[in-house]
Amino acid sequence: MLAALAAASTVAAPKVGFLTAPDGVPLCVAEAGNPQGPPIVFIHGYSQTYAVFARQFESELAQDYRLLALDMRGHGCSGKPWAESAYAGSRPWADDIATLLKAKQLSRPVLVGWSAGGYWITDYVREYGTQNLAGLVFTGSHGGLMSAEINPALPEMSRAIGAALRAYPPDIAEALPHGEQFASRMSARPLPDDMRRIMYAATLMLPAYAHRAMATRTMDNSDFIAGMDLPMLMILGDQDVVATQAHMRALAAKLPQAQLSVYPDTGHAAFAEQPVRFNLELAEFARQVQVGVSP
Repeated sequence: MLAALAAASTVAAPKVGFLTAPDGVPLCVAEAGNPQGPPIVFIHGYSQTYAVFARQFESELAQDYRLLALDMRGHGCSGKPWAESAYAGSRPWADDIATLLKAKQLSRPVLVGWSAGGYWITDYVREYGTQNLAGLVFTGSHGGLMSAEINPALPEMSRAIGAALRAYPPDIAEALPHGEQFASRMSARPLPDDMRRIMYAATLMLPAYAHRAMATRTMDNSDFIAGMDLPMLMILGDQDVVATQAHMRALAAKLPQAQLSVYPDTGHAAFAEQPVRFNLELAEFARQVQVGVSP
């Protein structure tokens, strides 16, 4: 199976539908792959969409696994509530993921979170625990689990991100450069045109009021390291600005069952920059944890 993943495959496009979160927000869900296979759930990054995982949905992962991806509230084709409370704290984000797992009756899925997706997965684990999960994959993310003890620059980085979100312009003409620059900041080398278009469009689909509402929440989950008590694969591009290799190795050493995989010549979007290696490692990790074999 693993050798076959290195080759491209013609697979059906994902089916996209809607679920409803407990507070009434419509949630956009894409699904493809083998409906009888072990489930893998992808959670995109900040200002993005399920569609960034095209290289996973269109790969031979779809032959063996049931693949699902969720647009989180405010993002992509999901609902965009006005109230700031709809984005506050961990519960709304945890509920979005829980809604998907329950509605699709997923048993022991592997959750894959890119960038902010790692934070939202940590929100889910904080609120719902790990009992129904097989494992976690964080790519370009430490999920807020890294402490200032490991990286003293984190508090200042968090303040800078919050300030940028609060300043996000509501005027579309002013917002256009954010979309135009997004993809180039994600990778060490230019991404394919289709991926650049997806990221550009998705950036503009997140409204300014949602950007600003999300500036109010904490990005520190370092109190919850012990709660991440299941197998974890952490993937880091060696040119990713989210953290250094030393920082991520220090974090992995503190987590109960974490391993780190570093990709050379790769930036923040390893799943799009190096999809063959990413898909191979994801398939192997999922195979190990979903049949109860420690990776």
